[in-house]
Amino acid sequence: MSDFEDMIKAFQQGKAEYQRRKEAPLQDPFEMQEIYGDEQLQSQNDSRIALGNNLDYMEHICRHHKLENALQLIYVDPPFFSRSKYQASLTLQSPALGKSSLIKIDAYDDFRASELHSYLQMLTVRLYRMRDLLSETGCIAVHLDWHVAHYVKVIMDEIFGREHFINEIIWTYKSGGTGRKYFARKHDTLLLYGKTNHYKFHTLKEKSYNRGLKPYRFQGVEEFQDEKGWYTMVNMKDVWNIDIVGRTSSERTGYATQKPEKLLERIVAACSDEGDLCADFFAGSGSFGAVCARMGRRWILCDESPLATAAAVTRLADLQKEMQEADGDEPGFDVEAAKDAPEGMLSAKDIPAGELAVNVTGNHLELMRYEPPETVLRCSAPEEVKRFIKGDSLSLIGMWSVDFAWDGQVHRAGKILCSGERSVEIPEGAENIHIAGYDVFGSRFAVSVEQSKNSC
Repeated sequence: MSDFEDMIKAFQQGKAEYQRRKEAPLQDPFEMQEIYGDEQLQSQNDSRIALGNNLDYMEHICRHHKLENALQLIYVDPPFFSRSKYQASLTLQSPALGKSSLIKIDAYDDFRASELHSYLQMLTVRLYRMRDLLSETGCIAVHLDWHVAHYVKVIMDEIFGREHFINEIIWTYKSGGTGRKYFARKHDTLLLYGKTNHYKFHTLKEKSYNRGLKPYRFQGVEEFQDEKGWYTMVNMKDVWNIDIVGRTSSERTGYATQKPEKLLERIVAACSDEGDLCADFFAGSGSFGAVCARMGRRWILCDESPLATAAAVTRLADLQKEMQEADGDEPGFDVEAAKDAPEGMLSAKDIPAGELAVNVTGNHLELMRYEPPETVLRCSAPEEVKRFIKGDSLSLIGMWSVDFAWDGQVHRAGKILCSGERSVEIPEGAENIHIAGYDVFGSRFAVSVEQSKNSC
């Protein structure tokens, strides 16, 4: 079977799967796990992070949260069918031990052992569900590269309508693949479609430098000058030259294939307004959510990787804390997780959990030690990790929060703390204290604290 015939068959099977799932009995496979920020504000906000299969989650929010035709913008950065294995890079930091050497851990497997057919079927059924979620003015941007962008373009023409195609955006960068038998592969492709012809779009502007960098002095043409030379402002073109997230970038999380916020800012600014609901269902470390939060959009993130989810929660919780301290009340976000999962995929109950020991003296709560699950040693430098576990185990914590009135079910973060913070004051009258957090390897930990005892 040729690749073209394979594409057609994959599309047909993906469409059939979509129809079967749409007609299946209503299920509720996800449950609320954590709430960050003011609960009343969050109830009107819809921002959330979900751990689990993104197709299950799209069906969940479509049918349970009534979000069909509600999303203004969907940006997705799915696997590229590169058949490569990607790793995240991190370093541990400790006041006592200093900075660790670079540690690499598996992030995700980009259809390494799969076939084109299964990849395209996977994407087809999800694109159909994304179409259901988009509003009548909504747009979708699918981020790919040379491996399958041409196949996916044909499939999107069929699902969204060729007449609703908006742009093929080329993101070019300095880093990338090189070889002796082909031109250096240094660009990605973003396929941008509207759900209807009434899609929302704001024209963006960019600098266009004059020839010779000198002023034209044409009548009626406004010109500007910077350190490079003279330029005019023109409508933005569909080729974007934006640096990748480099090793020294301030926004770098260390998560594999992280996309620059500047790239995402353009998509968000062009296709949505403040207050609109946007989503990324292949969320990685949460870059899209961070951009949306800063730009005043509501957002939804989903990923099936515990490492990605932990990175996203840590990143958005830190941002929530930063924005709250600067501006006062911020609506925050929820964290949901799959109750059950198909064989071979982690559910919330399957994620290896660490154990946290704390000490309470009066109204002062202090972290004492952290025992991570053995899975943290599945990395490139297990001996280095062991050294930090022994010398300063708390350095493995990425973020943690405290619920001062835990109801025994949902953790409501009354206080968000970063990795370097190791104690907190307990407010007067607090009862049923609960701590939840994530280590830098993606493991979640949670512990209830009884104030009547000096330790837990």
